[in-house]
Amino acid sequence: KYEFYKKKTRDKKVAMSNAIKETFVSVIGSSLTTVIGFLSLCAMDLTLGTDIGLVMAKGVIWGVISTLTLFPSLLLVFDGVIDKTTHRVLLPKFERVQDFVVKRYKLILVIFVVLMVPALIGNGNYEVYYKLDKSLPETLDFNVANKELADKFGIVSPEIIILDKGVKSSDIEELSTILKSVDGIDMVASGAEVMESGLYSAILPSDVRKILDNDKYQLMIINSTYEIASDELNNQVEEVNNIVHKYDRDAIVAGEGALMRDLVTIADHDFNMVNYTSILFIFVVMVFVLKSIGLPIILICAIEFAIFTNMAISYYTGTALPFIASIVVGTIQLGATIDYAILMSTKYLEERDKNDKMVSIRNTLRSSVPSIVTSALCFFGATISVYLYTKIDMIGSICNLLSRGAIISMLVVTLILPALLIVFDKFIMKTTRRR
Repeated sequence: KYEFYKKKTRDKKVAMSNAIKETFVSVIGSSLTTVIGFLSLCAMDLTLGTDIGLVMAKGVIWGVISTLTLFPSLLLVFDGVIDKTTHRVLLPKFERVQDFVVKRYKLILVIFVVLMVPALIGNGNYEVYYKLDKSLPETLDFNVANKELADKFGIVSPEIIILDKGVKSSDIEELSTILKSVDGIDMVASGAEVMESGLYSAILPSDVRKILDNDKYQLMIINSTYEIASDELNNQVEEVNNIVHKYDRDAIVAGEGALMRDLVTIADHDFNMVNYTSILFIFVVMVFVLKSIGLPIILICAIEFAIFTNMAISYYTGTALPFIASIVVGTIQLGATIDYAILMSTKYLEERDKNDKMVSIRNTLRSSVPSIVTSALCFFGATISVYLYTKIDMIGSICNLLSRGAIISMLVVTLILPALLIVFDKFIMKTTRRR
């Protein structure tokens, strides 16, 4: 915009003022949706979501402030240097995209409807894993040690049961006997058994003795042969909980197996909370920014389709995703790439005040596609580089999904969204406050 107005006037400050005025609403609107999308991660029970959401939201806010204040100042100061180092535009003009969308918008809409079915199926059925050490390199000392414990000593999933000190010794013995009969449990040891073995005072360190000989609680340890985060272990933990709570209603079954079972429950809740919260808040923001009811619905449908397609690819390629990726990626992709759709729709509304819908969509594509492609490629480059470098699968999976999502969202916004704008033009115009 600055370059555009600079060609019309010799006053650089006036050109910059006009550029800021014309882009202010789009920048603020798109940044607000991005911030809201990231802040919706704070709705997660897992504090990891709050940490990610707050850091990324603050980053966007400071980025917007810099873009609207520092960046224009830098452009004015270094205007001469910029002019001297300017080269020809490397990206094509995308004229074929304009022609294809305008001539084939009905076909594009049919393809959109057809692809929605496998996208919905794949999005609802991709595999998720909750075993955190699976995302770490196998050569890590932690994983090597766990493998040694499992191979040499049969220690796969040890769990800890904390009982009230007042539970009778006879009940502890009875509980121990019952737990030994549970499928998959090959070892049960209570503090009383350790002390009675004669090893209590002779071998155990004082810190361990204090844990076993506590005036409030007593300890039991069990070992399961089932893998962490497996359905068998989750069912076993539930059975152990039911048995233990018959002897002590306030007893706690702890350990990695119990943690993973809780994680499954929390993750399902967080997934729904984050998705619904981000969609609702982003919709409200776009209603005020775009002054429209119908347009935000169309934009969110388009980006949600891009998200579904992104996640569905993991299903059809048989790729298992870490649980945290399934929670945060959709929200980040929605918050980050809804900007493309806002840019496209804002320009379309401006054009519709002057032209019919077909001319408007041509002009919109001509001015918006290069910016959308540039933004998407930057997002893609920033995330794919991390995916190619990192050895931690959890980080790699998130970055791979984000990089792929950037390209998918770009294609959806440049091909499918214009077709939707053409088809639902009357609905958009009736539900939009004209400027």
